[in-house]
Amino acid sequence: MRVTPKPPRRINQPKVERDPYERGVKVLVEATKSRNWVDLFRGAVGAYGVTATAINPPADAVGAHAPTLFLQAAILVVAALIQMVRLEGRFSLFAPIFFLQGIAFGVGGPLVGFLAMIGCWGLSPILPGPGAVLFVQGGLALILGFLLHPDRTPHFSLIMAGVTWLPVLISVLLQKRLSASLDKRLKVVPRGAWGEKEGGEDDGADEDARREA
Repeated sequence: MRVTPKPPRRINQPKVERDPYERGVKVLVEATKSRNWVDLFRGAVGAYGVTATAINPPADAVGAHAPTLFLQAAILVVAALIQMVRLEGRFSLFAPIFFLQGIAFGVGGPLVGFLAMIGCWGLSPILPGPGAVLFVQGGLALILGFLLHPDRTPHFSLIMAGVTWLPVLISVLLQKRLSASLDKRLKVVPRGAWGEKEGGEDDGADEDARREA
């Protein structure tokens, strides 16, 4: 087997044409985008309104009310799907990390949401991609919800984690990669064009090697 090395980036190559193999989430880059914080605020306010204000179980219901929990979970799932699916020229999946972190604030409370977000961003440099970031976010929110709010029904923590893991599950089932940023535009270089020179002429050795392959 012949391993073809990745082509070096040209000096005058724009920043938006980064290496297509780079899939990690850049915390500092995403934190400078105002719309991410707007998504976090929208997720927190919407989740709090759905789970604590707008939809409440009947007064005579004891403990968790199944229809109410189902309706709350369905609304949060639909909101996550709207944030995740993108139809801008082609079908793509976006990882709404800030929006789902806002849901952790709204469902689990400020302490759970803050600790889960800090832990998730702290581990992000060693995580391979946005799917792993969401998996860690959901796991931390679930564990912190159980530890910090043992008096509350566990269904809220399960809903919070399930909605956060939903994009990862859909990505695996559809075998489609999650995008970490809406601004990321990857320049896909065909494998056959890697051996081409600046002037468009192919190197003879590379051409022979490609024919043999």
